[in-house]
Amino acid sequence: MPPVRTRLDPEGYYARLGVTPTADRAEIAAAYRRQARLLHPDVPKTGNTASFVALRQAYDVLSDPGRRRDYDESARPVVPEAVEPEVFAPPPVPRAGPEPPGRPRFLNLPVFVWLGVGAVLCVSVAEAVIHMRQPVKVVSAGIRPNAQSIEPLPPDAHFATLYGPPPVSLAGTPNFYVIPAATPAVLWRLDASRNVVIPDRQLPPFSTLQAVRLLRQNGMLEVLVADRPDGYIDASHVAPGDAEAARRAYCSYNAGAPPYDGELLDRTGFGGGRLRLDNRAVQPAVVKLRDASGTLALSVFLAPGGHATVEAVPEGPYRTEFALGELWSRACGSFAAGMRARRLDEVFNIQGDNALVIVSDAASLPSTDIADEDFERKRN
Repeated sequence: MPPVRTRLDPEGYYARLGVTPTADRAEIAAAYRRQARLLHPDVPKTGNTASFVALRQAYDVLSDPGRRRDYDESARPVVPEAVEPEVFAPPPVPRAGPEPPGRPRFLNLPVFVWLGVGAVLCVSVAEAVIHMRQPVKVVSAGIRPNAQSIEPLPPDAHFATLYGPPPVSLAGTPNFYVIPAATPAVLWRLDASRNVVIPDRQLPPFSTLQAVRLLRQNGMLEVLVADRPDGYIDASHVAPGDAEAARRAYCSYNAGAPPYDGELLDRTGFGGGRLRLDNRAVQPAVVKLRDASGTLALSVFLAPGGHATVEAVPEGPYRTEFALGELWSRACGSFAAGMRARRLDEVFNIQGDNALVIVSDAASLPSTDIADEDFERKRN
């Protein structure tokens, strides 16, 4: 679907990136990275060469201050204000004699005007006196206050703020999922009595659904809702894929800022231990330490060939896990592409100064493959 062109966005560059014309450079760069992760031709399922080229064209213009200024000036031409010619008038000549008629003085107002002003003042004073003499109203215990009782936010509420509402899953076996777009994905229901479709609700991005058929006359997909094929969604808002594909797309879209080498992603507690980490693999790595209960105690990001030293690590035995992959997702706590997670076969005991070397060869570092979900979780 071509971008919507407006007077402020004649070529639709801001619409392609999903930002407003007032967005700053950081917002434009972040919007480009989010969509490039989905539209790049190398990304399976969601990759699209034409859409990526159009996205890149918009980003090249809006990321360059000079080109963006020219684009904005062409979108909003400045019409110079008309400047009236300056007229030099001669100074007024004083007149002799009485002031000419036509300029009534304040004291020369008619009597009925003064009577009206006096009546208004008397009524205002009387209302003020009555209001001041009234007793203060006390709210009794039986009267409910107007303010609503607001429940505390759940622990994961910040995820909804950072990454949007959580995806939902409709009935049936998923074969499509909702992709993020400038306009919300609306689920429509059929009103059989009037033979029209009416909006039911909005579906968050990356929600999964089972499509039954495509209505080519209007470009709508018929989907299962409550185990009945009575829902419809615009086909331009979805992409083919199962629940796993939707999760990978969600993690990629909400990857956030790339971590730096040695960044502490998570940490709980302090102690007297010291841990030196080296990554000799050709991919980024994340090392996680879990205590005896399985709760995540430490998580460190290592760039390819990176090094890190973590001070004040609580001493004791830990189960050690590490993962190699590409594009670390802060929303999911895992790599969004090509991730392989493993757990060391032996318990790693932190006592004083300790060292751990990460390599891609499992034979050199005895370990066992674990599921991505086990690596992502923070606690049992």
